[in-house]
Amino acid sequence: MSVRIERLIRIYNRLRRGPVTIEIISKWAQSAGIKVSDRQLYRDLNSLRSLRIAEGENVVDYTDEKNRKTWKLEYDEGEEKLTQFDINSFFLLKNFAPYSVIEQRKQSIEKFEKIIYRQVSKNKFQQAIQANELYLRRTNFNENMYGEVEHKQIEDLIWALHNKRIIVVEEDALNAANLHLFANPFPLSMYPLELVFHRGRVRIAGLSTTTQQLLIFTVDKSLRVRLTNQSFNRKLFLEDYRQKFDRVFGISDPPDSQTYYIQIEFTKGYGESWRNYFWHQSQRWEPLQNGNYMLHLHCGIGRELVGFIADGLNKVKVHEPAVLKDLVLQKLKETVAVYEQDLDINEEESNAGY
Repeated sequence: MSVRIERLIRIYNRLRRGPVTIEIISKWAQSAGIKVSDRQLYRDLNSLRSLRIAEGENVVDYTDEKNRKTWKLEYDEGEEKLTQFDINSFFLLKNFAPYSVIEQRKQSIEKFEKIIYRQVSKNKFQQAIQANELYLRRTNFNENMYGEVEHKQIEDLIWALHNKRIIVVEEDALNAANLHLFANPFPLSMYPLELVFHRGRVRIAGLSTTTQQLLIFTVDKSLRVRLTNQSFNRKLFLEDYRQKFDRVFGISDPPDSQTYYIQIEFTKGYGESWRNYFWHQSQRWEPLQNGNYMLHLHCGIGRELVGFIADGLNKVKVHEPAVLKDLVLQKLKETVAVYEQDLDINEEESNAGY
């Protein structure tokens, strides 16, 4: 097979995923390791337009108001009508989905992309293809870098969830310190109830089979889970699980089982930048007479709540409850102590003539 024929076949297969412009196909060729000029790619696309490679499939081109060409594959079937909003929604989902979830699943996602496009190829996919293919960036900031090991864990956990099987967590280096109610937590048997995506990572959440404590473990190389053939009735535990999950702020395991009425005051500017975010289903923002905002919460107190408040430094003040005030104050004192220790060391070295 000649190099050009092989290249034409690969370009044709790329068209099965969706429309392309010269910029899009050039970027694709570079990522696929195909060494070819943009001028040659232009000729290749026009050649494919004149060929009838498969029955019921046609390569067509469109020219927009800026004289920019778009090539796409149209299928004879596929009458579903989509709006541009629908099409943009698909590309936003594709490009902004979490890196940790999709990076190892590119081939699977591309399969579905081809199937979807085949069904709706006659819609106006070409109208905003430059924006959808080239102008959407996911920074991956604070995203976990998952590999094959973690995705194998996810597949195993999906199996356990689907088949309603008890799992045994035999080891976990990340979460052991958060299991306050267990002196020697592992091995730990749990009813798995949901996969949860939180702050760039996938977690398995459920209840302990012995204490019904809420358990949430992060999918990670350090996590060792053993699947069992012991089945359970998910419906029996679901309401209790949801009540316990809804009580926590984020996913942090609180040191006690209490739920607190919490009042946190935010400065005007800081409050306005944070009140449009979702933090907890109980959240209520109250404008104050001094221009500031009071955040009202009804939830447990855990590590993530303390960290959320500490992030604001002097822009945030806890009013209630006293236990949360004390925790935040303790955290701030510990932080100051770290820097004061550095100052003491520097002063000693200076006095010693270093």
